[in-house]
Amino acid sequence: MMNDWLPMDHEQSVIQIKSIIELLGDTPLDVVDIGCGDGRLLIPMAVAGHRVVGIDVDPTAMSACAAQCSEAVIDAELLEGSLFDILPLSEPVDTIVCCGQTFMLLHDVEEAVEALKVFKKSLRSGGVIILDDIPGDLWPEVAQGSWANGVNEEGSLQFVWAENDAVFAIREGEEVDVECWELKEIDERVRLWTMGAMQLAARLADLSAPEVPVAGAILVMRAV
Repeated sequence: MMNDWLPMDHEQSVIQIKSIIELLGDTPLDVVDIGCGDGRLLIPMAVAGHRVVGIDVDPTAMSACAAQCSEAVIDAELLEGSLFDILPLSEPVDTIVCCGQTFMLLHDVEEAVEALKVFKKSLRSGGVIILDDIPGDLWPEVAQGSWANGVNEEGSLQFVWAENDAVFAIREGEEVDVECWELKEIDERVRLWTMGAMQLAARLADLSAPEVPVAGAILVMRAV
C-alpha cells in the first residue's frame, strides 16, 4: 500500500533505484528529485556521484532527508516548497526525477501538464524526465479488481473512485465511511495515470512520447 515515504515495497524500490542509476550513467549529472521524501532516491543518486537537489512540500520529509544525508555524509541541496514555486532553478539541469507516486498527486490533468512544462523549462536540451511507470505498475492491479470500491476485512481501509475519471482516494482509519462512496472535499485525490493519458500529457508539454526502459519501475520522457 502506498504511503508518503514508502510508496512501494522494498523489492520494487530496489529495482527502481537500480534502473534510475543505470539510466543516469557514470558521468556526474545535475539532478532534481521532486518529492524527495526522506531521500529514498536522492541518497543513492548522490552516492553515485550526481549533484542532486531535493524538493518536497513536507517539512517533516525535509528534516528526515537532511538527517539521512548527514548520516551518509552527503552534501545535497534541499528546498522546501511546491515545485511550481521553486522551478525552474537559476541554472538548467540534466534530469528531473519525480517518483514515489508523486506524479499521481497531480490529479488535475491541467496541473499535471503544467508540471511537465515546468520540468521541461528546467532541463538542458536533451534532458530527461523520470517518472514511476504508473500504467505498467498499478493498472494491472485495477484490471484484476484489486482496487475496486470497497473496504478491507478489518474495516481500516476504503477505496473510493470518482464516477467519471481515473481519480480515487484511499481512506484510512477513522476516515473510513461506509455510508459514503463519493469523493469528499477532505479526501486526498490521486490520479491513476493510463499510458494513453501520459502520452497526451507528454505531447501537450512538448516532450517525447513516454518510454518504459524497465516495465513497472520507471517511465522516461525527453526534452526535444
